[in-house]
Amino acid sequence: MGVEFQIKERLRTVGYAAIFRGRLAQNVFMNYLSVLWLGGMTLLLIPRYTQLLGAQQWGIVAVSISLQGFMTLLDAGLAQIMPRDIAKTSENPEVVSRIFHVFARAYLILAFTGFVIGQLAAPWFGQYWLKATPETVSDATIALRLVLLQFLFQFTNNAHIGYWNGVQAQVTANIRQCVFATAKHAGAIALIVWWKHAAIAYLLSFAFFSAIEYLSNRHAVVRSLHNAGQSTIVTKEELVSLARETGVLAAGVVLGMLVSQVDRIILSGNVSLAAFGRYVVVANLGLAFLQLQYPLVRAFQPRLVTAQTDVSSKAYWQLGFSILLLCILPCVVVGVLTPLILHLWIGDPVTVEQGTLPLRLILASVALNGLYQIIYQQMIIKGSAGMIFKINFLVIIIIVPLAMLAVRWYGIAGGGIVWLSVSILQILLGFTSVKMSRK
Repeated sequence: MGVEFQIKERLRTVGYAAIFRGRLAQNVFMNYLSVLWLGGMTLLLIPRYTQLLGAQQWGIVAVSISLQGFMTLLDAGLAQIMPRDIAKTSENPEVVSRIFHVFARAYLILAFTGFVIGQLAAPWFGQYWLKATPETVSDATIALRLVLLQFLFQFTNNAHIGYWNGVQAQVTANIRQCVFATAKHAGAIALIVWWKHAAIAYLLSFAFFSAIEYLSNRHAVVRSLHNAGQSTIVTKEELVSLARETGVLAAGVVLGMLVSQVDRIILSGNVSLAAFGRYVVVANLGLAFLQLQYPLVRAFQPRLVTAQTDVSSKAYWQLGFSILLLCILPCVVVGVLTPLILHLWIGDPVTVEQGTLPLRLILASVALNGLYQIIYQQMIIKGSAGMIFKINFLVIIIIVPLAMLAVRWYGIAGGGIVWLSVSILQILLGFTSVKMSRK
């Protein structure tokens, strides 16, 4: 009875009404609007892409998208540290300008390195890893080269998004992301319909508009920093200092992002392109619900930074309630209605039959990940980089052999098993680490 009273008292005093008003509400609203626009547009267009491209060409697109997701591993910690550092110094334009230029140069170096290595490896990857047929190996190689070009501009553009998030200009960041994403999809549909029913048409549009997006955002940010009076020349010492600061966290984030790509890495080399394409379709739907967390995290992070770092504080309870209402509950509803949703969305009986189980497992994983996000934010704010590294290191040691067995035994359903296993391990290890740190 005492525990029940304490919980009710906590819910009464936490002040959930504050979530729905003020600047926090504006940030949450704009972040969710962007997620709904970007995610909804992608999900609505996937059935159209699969119809226009066919199983083989869509499979090439799916692999290319997965490769780009894997290469985001290079953004190891920068995306989490840059907004934090800018937010701390937002009242000093000269310091903000210096921080932006250092991070922008770091993003450019990483993007160019990944681009060059990827271009050199593209022929081998298309022929041997994807096991493409002689008829499709040429298309696969060209597609990989195009997605690497898109990566070069899109990854470097993360510096501009980090800057806008740090100075709380989330309206600007969200509007620009939505506008350019719409242009990418519009161009892809136009090229596929009127030029060529091939993966190359899809990826060419995305590479082209990614370059336009980078140039436009670069111009906007540099113009806003024009009066700061800071040199744009970045020294080697500044880059080394940034690398040292982000070293342990970067290693932990790399492991975490590598864990998030294990399913696609192993599946792409062990199932047919058509089967892999079906998995990517349902995985994209399930992981779209993962995006429901990020608007909340971006909006709450400044409050969490200035509040108490204890998870029992008011800000953490507000975040937890918001995740339960806006992230976990939708996963449960869609999980129950999965076969119906896949039938209405895709209309392909094979995808409905093979995709129902992996989608339900991924949705369960996303729901559990919402709980882990509360623990993870505490570790980020406290600077517990070593703890993050240890958790992700243990997870990847356990999950890789498990993933190989799961894919071998259950096919694309093994991908869902991987996701659910990862979330369970992260919660258990994260909760144990927090308990031990308190002791």
